[in-house]
Amino acid sequence: MIFKESIFVERDGRIFQLHWKNRFDPVTVAIVAGAALGAAGQIQAGKAAERQGKAEQEILDFNAKIKEREAAAELERSEAAARKFGEEGEALKGKQRVAIARGGVLASEGTPAFLLEETAFNLEADRLEILKEGFLSKSFRLSEAENLRASGRAAKVRGKAAKSASRFQATGTLLTGLGTAAIAAEE
Repeated sequence: MIFKESIFVERDGRIFQLHWKNRFDPVTVAIVAGAALGAAGQIQAGKAAERQGKAEQEILDFNAKIKEREAAAELERSEAAARKFGEEGEALKGKQRVAIARGGVLASEGTPAFLLEETAFNLEADRLEILKEGFLSKSFRLSEAENLRASGRAAKVRGKAAKSASRFQATGTLLTGLGTAAIAAEE
C-alpha cells in the first residue's frame, strides 16, 4: 500500500518506502540507535567504575582500621612485655642483694654497689628497648593504615574520573552517530 505522504529512498540498491511521520530510513535509524546504545553503555561503564572505586575505598578503609587495631595491640604487647621484664629484673636485683648480703659484704659500697647499679642500668635499658620496639611497631602499623586510606581515596578518585570520562565518551559517541546519520540521510 502506497500513501500519498510517502517518499521512496534508495539505499544500496534497495528501495524503502517512508511515511511522512518516519522521516528517516532504516539505516539512519540504525546508526542513531547504535550511537544511543553505545553512549548508554559508556555511561553505565562509568557508573560501574565509580561504584568499584567506592567499594575499593571501603575495603581499604576497613583494612586500615584493622592495621590501627594491630598497632594498639602491638603497643599493649610491648608494654606488657616491658612490665613483665621489669618485674623479673626487680627479682634478679633482689637475688643479687641477697647473694651479696650472704657473702657478708655491704651492698651500698664498692664493687657490690657498682654491680647492683650496673645491673639496674642494663635492665632498664633492656626494658626501654622493649618499649621502643612496641612504639616503632605501632608507628609502622599506623603508617600502613594511612597508606591504605590514601589508596582508598585514590581508588575513589579514579572511579569518579572514569565516570566523568564515560560521559565525555558517550557525548562523543552520540555526536559521531548523529553526524554519521545526517550524512547517511543526505546520500
